[in-house]
Amino acid sequence: MATVSLKNIHKSFGAVKVIKDASIDIEDREFVALVGPSGCGKSTLLRMIAGLENITDGAIEIAGRVVNDVLPSDRQVAMVFQSYALYPHMTVRQNMSFGLEVTGHPKSEIAPKVDRAAKILRLEDLLERKPKQLSGGQRQRVAIGRAIVREPEVFLFDEPLSNLDAELRVQMRVELALLHQQLNATMVYVTHDQIEAMTLADKIVVLRDGVIEQIGPPMELYNRPANEFVAGFIGSPRMNMFGVETARVAGWVGADTPNAVRIGVRPEHLVRSNTGLQGQVYYVEHLGGQTLTHLKLADGTDYTFVEPGEHGGNQGETMTLAPATGCLHAFDADGRAIRS
Repeated sequence: MATVSLKNIHKSFGAVKVIKDASIDIEDREFVALVGPSGCGKSTLLRMIAGLENITDGAIEIAGRVVNDVLPSDRQVAMVFQSYALYPHMTVRQNMSFGLEVTGHPKSEIAPKVDRAAKILRLEDLLERKPKQLSGGQRQRVAIGRAIVREPEVFLFDEPLSNLDAELRVQMRVELALLHQQLNATMVYVTHDQIEAMTLADKIVVLRDGVIEQIGPPMELYNRPANEFVAGFIGSPRMNMFGVETARVAGWVGADTPNAVRIGVRPEHLVRSNTGLQGQVYYVEHLGGQTLTHLKLADGTDYTFVEPGEHGGNQGETMTLAPATGCLHAFDADGRAIRS
């Protein structure tokens, strides 16, 4: 059972605490994404699972075994880095074989493993090429293939798509999802891109300043964020936030939200209406499949309205919007979600 359990993990670099009492349970064959802004500690957590960083306090278990003092090579994990880290003088086959060769595996055992990984990743025709002869997407597949041949219990990915262009990122996202299904393996994936997390993960861990803000399935975090930070981080474009008095004047809320300070609504959950919140259009983005309209209230508050398809909209015009039924989110003075 390739489970991973982080129990009350702390990590400090000198006086700086970068991970603060983090606990995560990752089930066998689960795909878990660690997300958050730069510097939140997600890569540090991944490196501690891999054994590349020591923990300051707490315990890490892999497949039920505490690995705090176990060498990285003995943890049965394989890590795929953002930079690919391929040997430029070696062929694809040699890059994928090298890790097994240095650990003493016989060539008769290595060759079929490389061939299997190459077939899974559609690299069969590229095995004799060197990295400089490959595209960015092909290099990333080689890096993943190098991990596959090790047959680890857990795959660790540290922002593997961040060096790719937009089109390749979408393509590789699909390939990673299919790879997870095919290998039926446990995967832990670090990204700052919440779209990657939403589309790939069974479970998302949202971090801020070394603290876990919320853990749950993607749509749970989208529909029931625990606080303002998660509400703003999950979803693109980000959730609109309004003062509660603004929402009351617009007729969105009544006196039944006494502890609310801010009201949130996602851009895609606003609809055109005869009554509601009036704002002035200052910019329109036409994306073909959807239209993003950017508006401003009289007090200067910016917000966004998303409609499917192509819609007209002129700079300076006034637009009245209301939330779709059941799509408002209320937050208290500490930013915590108020559940109805």
